[in-house]
Amino acid sequence: MPPKVIKPDTVRDLGDVDCARLVKLAQRVSDDTWAQENKGKENDFEVFHHTQHIIFRFIAANRDPEDNYANPAWEIWQPVLQPVMDQAIKPYSFRNPVFPKAMLAKLRAGHIIDPHYDGAGSNPLVHKIHVPLVTNQHATFQVRDESFHLPVGKAYEVNNIVSHGARNEGDEDRIHFIFEVFEGDYAVAG
Repeated sequence: MPPKVIKPDTVRDLGDVDCARLVKLAQRVSDDTWAQENKGKENDFEVFHHTQHIIFRFIAANRDPEDNYANPAWEIWQPVLQPVMDQAIKPYSFRNPVFPKAMLAKLRAGHIIDPHYDGAGSNPLVHKIHVPLVTNQHATFQVRDESFHLPVGKAYEVNNIVSHGARNEGDEDRIHFIFEVFEGDYAVAG
């Protein structure tokens, strides 16, 4: 199993990403598709009561990030998602990046994601990256006691093992591309 990663205190700006093509695709996903994909999501937790997800990749039982799988939508979306993922993680200089989770998350207008911790299982072993695709000035991400507006065109690592949540007090839904990554070439003690 990979070692624990060093998380930012709150949010780390990873720099600019070219996500224009992904933004266009995400905006074209129908309400019916969001609803259908959300029904079978693996991360069906109470804090996401106003959030819909389209899951591309996920970790089995959310324990070991090396035990991950792809849903059928991954094959269709990968040509658009992979370049964004690769560009977002450049600051890490990984030799062999592994992406165990990838998803779209839509927080409906006028709603919140309750403050919560992702402390169990695989969470301390991966970097959690958010790439905003659709947002507004009234959409914020909270980590610890700080609020951040995350604009489109950048990638951010968030500390998901401390209290965090989100608010969308705007008039339009907020959509983020969220994925996790770890260095696959970690040293294995023998």
